[in-house]
Amino acid sequence: MFNLELYPQLQEFLYTDFFNTNTLPHIFYKMLFAMVAGFGFAYALHPPKKVFFGIIIVAGFGYFIRSILLQSPIFSLAGATFCAAVCMGFVVVLLAKYTKVPVEVIVFPALLPMFPGSYGYRSILSLLTFTQHADKPEQLTYLLAFFNNITTMLSVSLSLVAGVLVIFIIFHEQNFTMTRGTKKTSIYQVLRELRKTRKQKP
Repeated sequence: MFNLELYPQLQEFLYTDFFNTNTLPHIFYKMLFAMVAGFGFAYALHPPKKVFFGIIIVAGFGYFIRSILLQSPIFSLAGATFCAAVCMGFVVVLLAKYTKVPVEVIVFPALLPMFPGSYGYRSILSLLTFTQHADKPEQLTYLLAFFNNITTMLSVSLSLVAGVLVIFIIFHEQNFTMTRGTKKTSIYQVLRELRKTRKQKP
């Protein structure tokens, strides 16, 4: 049976606030990790090469904005995430207009490092420890931790989506002209190329 007390590292992970960054070097340190994560997601989704570097910059930029806003007592994690997503949306629209690439191609890989996966893991750990501590006083503590983590994860995820949707709604008409001027390929040209490749095969 799973016993969290045998794994002190997991207990530390369960109660650590990863978004509590009080120093500027620590913020830059985590921003670099967000850029690395953005690189990984961009590589997995295979966007055009001309926007590859832009996705990495937008991912780091969004994480930096959220970390800076969290230094203020006014913003919660969800509120700072919403504002960061709005800022990322503005940058993505400008980048998409410059590179003539749909905004979805840029914004989705850049947003993925912003999702609070740590709270999802902690909610699972809290639920597991809750089931293992039946009829014990600390069982209620793990139950509250589960609801706290799952609520934070859902609220931050919704804030990310809502922040980007605000920009999409504002620039709704401009989104249709992002790819204007690019070379269009018809379905007949695609089929013709497929026939050529089949004929070239031995």
